[in-house]
Amino acid sequence: MTMKLSRDGLLEHGEFWLLLFVAGVILLNWPVLAIPGFASGPFGIPWRLVYIVAVWLLMIAFAYFFDRGSS
Repeated sequence: MTMKLSRDGLLEHGEFWLLLFVAGVILLNWPVLAIPGFASGPFGIPWRLVYIVAVWLLMIAFAYFFDRGSS
């Protein structure tokens, strides 16, 4: 007996967008943004900026792949 991984029935369309919005609010809120600190990261870019861009790009990628797979 093999188990097939599928996201069918995992989240409805509206639930996913709500979850993505809540995740964005939590991940881009001030207490979480204060965690990276003020130290400079790769190439002298502050870690806070690297974190914001990474979260932003991941949210766009999740939205793209979810919307692409559901249409």
